[in-house]
Amino acid sequence: MAHTPSRMPAIAWGCLAALTWGLTGTFIKLLPSFSTVEILAIRTLLSLAVTLVIFLFRPALLSESLALLRRPVGILLSSLMLFYYLFAVRAFQFAPVSDVALVVGLSPIIGLAVKVMTRQGLVVAEIAGAGTAFAGLILFVSPKIQGMAEGDRATYLTGLSFALLAACVSLGYAALFKQYSAHRALLSPIAVSCTTFVIGSAIITPIIAPSSPTFITQVMQPDSLKIALGLGIVCTVVPTFCYSYAAKHLPPILTTTLNLLVPIFAAVLAFFLIQETMPAVSILGGALIIVGIVVLSSAKPIAQSKS
Repeated sequence: MAHTPSRMPAIAWGCLAALTWGLTGTFIKLLPSFSTVEILAIRTLLSLAVTLVIFLFRPALLSESLALLRRPVGILLSSLMLFYYLFAVRAFQFAPVSDVALVVGLSPIIGLAVKVMTRQGLVVAEIAGAGTAFAGLILFVSPKIQGMAEGDRATYLTGLSFALLAACVSLGYAALFKQYSAHRALLSPIAVSCTTFVIGSAIITPIIAPSSPTFITQVMQPDSLKIALGLGIVCTVVPTFCYSYAAKHLPPILTTTLNLLVPIFAAVLAFFLIQETMPAVSILGGALIIVGIVVLSSAKPIAQSKS
């Protein structure tokens, strides 16, 4: 009981992170005239601008980020995060918001597949969770592709493929982060995000300048500017800091559960803001996916269960 009050702010910040991440797909859908690289430029450049302001108030974060830029692990983690942004943006451009958000959240299932391929033992909860999530995925996708024309089906599956790539990159990032932190000083997810914005801006700026000469003019249009600010600040910087705070003060299982709010928020927000709907069977499938991931995430490894 004594720990309950201290957890509430962390839970609230975690929910805010899920809500703002859930807006990402909708904002991308509201920028149909922008290319994938241009949207990625919006996210990284605006995030970098906000980060530079934050550095003024938190000099220690600046020092930590600069130190991370000089270490191979910092470059690798930031590069993985940048690829995650790239694949996620591409996925949202091809497939519905709720579908992408759910598939991106399948990282635990991919991690379980890796365990199977490397012949690691599984516990019953892992098998049950994976089976439930897989059944939910079939229910979720099947009614959507059945009524599609061939071209639309190909576009839809392309979007899900990019979402799956984003999930794989997310898993790789989490595994590398965990492995490095277990053997050395703990890394700061916020510092990694800051270095991502720096590296991303450094790479994208020379690409976007000659290839999209009207980019700044397009972004400065009133409607586009509002969405760009929302995408760069509300959907990138805000959830990064909120989630880092929540992860620091909450148990891993609870943090993972809060992550599962992202596809729920994404589906609800997409319904109200851009009128995206889904069949009832898909809603049932989505619920099964979330239940499966909860069961899988709460499973104890064999080594722990025997101790």
